[in-house]
Amino acid sequence: MVAPKLSPAELETRIARGRELLDAGQASEAEQVFSAALEADGDSLRTRMWVLRAWMEEGRSNDTLDALDELERAGQKGLDMTYLYGMAFARRAQDYVAEGVTDSSVQMNFLDATTFLKQAVEADAARYRDAFLPLANSAWFVQDLATARWAADRAVEVYASSPASWGERGRIAMAQFLAAQGEAPEGAEAAALWSDTAASFQRAVALYGTPSSEAEQGALAAAATQLGHTMMWKQKGPEATEAYATAIAFDPQSFNYNQCFQLLANATKTPEDERPCGFRATLELAHERLAARAPAGDPRAVVPSWWLGWARFNDANWSGAEEGFLGAAESANSWFYIGLARHYLQDSAGGVAAMHKGWELDPVSMVSEAASAGGALRAFEGLIAWCAKEEPAKNLDAAFLSELLAEAFPANPRYWNNVGLFLRDEGETLEYDAHKAKTTPPDAALLSDLYNRSYKAYQRALELDPSDPQLQNDAALMLHYHFVSDDAEVERLYRHALELVETKLAAADLTAEDRARFEQTKKDIGTNLKHLLDPESEKADAAAAAAAEAAAAAKATAEAAPDGEK
Repeated sequence: MVAPKLSPAELETRIARGRELLDAGQASEAEQVFSAALEADGDSLRTRMWVLRAWMEEGRSNDTLDALDELERAGQKGLDMTYLYGMAFARRAQDYVAEGVTDSSVQMNFLDATTFLKQAVEADAARYRDAFLPLANSAWFVQDLATARWAADRAVEVYASSPASWGERGRIAMAQFLAAQGEAPEGAEAAALWSDTAASFQRAVALYGTPSSEAEQGALAAAATQLGHTMMWKQKGPEATEAYATAIAFDPQSFNYNQCFQLLANATKTPEDERPCGFRATLELAHERLAARAPAGDPRAVVPSWWLGWARFNDANWSGAEEGFLGAAESANSWFYIGLARHYLQDSAGGVAAMHKGWELDPVSMVSEAASAGGALRAFEGLIAWCAKEEPAKNLDAAFLSELLAEAFPANPRYWNNVGLFLRDEGETLEYDAHKAKTTPPDAALLSDLYNRSYKAYQRALELDPSDPQLQNDAALMLHYHFVSDDAEVERLYRHALELVETKLAAADLTAEDRARFEQTKKDIGTNLKHLLDPESEKADAAAAAAAEAAAAAKATAEAAPDGEK
């Protein structure tokens, strides 16, 4: 059944309805209206052009251009074709940008779009009113700012309630502001253009409202981010904080947190201004807003939660930092900072547990975080010191943390030396405790693993700094006491260590701290060498040390007893 022929008035009504749907972003519905009109109109260009226009909004740029080429070959010409080609080129160029295309085809399509759309709107602005926004965008891309601004101004006149039009106007005004600022900083022209920029982005943000679609949320966040940047040009910290918080709340995964941190690092406000200001304030506001509009457990909250934890950590808000990082608990580097925060809160055991948790999740991320932690490493090294001072010492935890640091800073011999030290101490403690308690000796395989890992760490440290006598002594000591080795070779290593320490002590510029360290190293080497050459002396020294320890314990017990019991 053939559709009844429409009168010109009915046809225009149908087309007007379809264009309303297009303006509302309902391309599929618009195509249905246009297709019905096309069938009733006998497949004329005046209706087919709107079907093609709907195709563009549906992402069918290539199909549209193929259809246009076919129409052109059939002899179709005129402004409608110019308009359609311009819109199709603009849409294809935008698609290329979204796809990450970087070759000359992007520039070529934007140039063609600018040429064709400008011709169309200059000839009939009312009929081709929806061309102003893509013309503004295309002209901005090819740096024809005069055309871009003219088209953007017309776009916001025609579509006053369109946030996209206002956002494009803001972007173009910002480009003009930067150019004017470069020629005459703080001049009248630059000031006026800054005001245009701020007003445009403010209008765009207001018009977006609280969108539900992901695309519009991203567009709102982009406009709010640009508003924040605009405000920072005039050092308006509270206004920028508000804008950035809105951007994060609506598109937290795309927001550039590092850039925001840098921009707000020196943000200020007047003493009487009570509005939030600064990077942490931005994260606090965004956290509240996202929590209010997103369901519990929303994965989009993970990234801002991590940054909120980091911002609180930087402000020494340790409990608040842990709360923030726990919102990103599936991220290994969250556990890194949770560990540091717990240490600052005097929960060092919890801090060590957090470090283990992060390592279980992702060792590479933990190493990377340690490598970039900067001043926060003081707390990390504090955790290691806590492990070493505990009674009994938590040698394996200290070795784990030291190895994490050694992997983060592989050229630092001190960290590798610490790995060796704590692993050795763990093995020796197990052996000593079993001997003292007269119980079964520790598992041989366990001891072998500890001592082999320890020796490898010492060797790594010595490779990095072969002139350090302490490292030389420690490596020789491992061969002496924990491996089957050639005594002559061990003696050679000890004597080489003595030569190294004498050289260090002879240096005129040696610091007092290093002198004390090397004096102790010299004493340790001498003792180890004596025990190697005269094994009986080691037994005598051990017996003397045990007697001294027992005497000290007896004295401490006597001093602690009531007067009548002494």
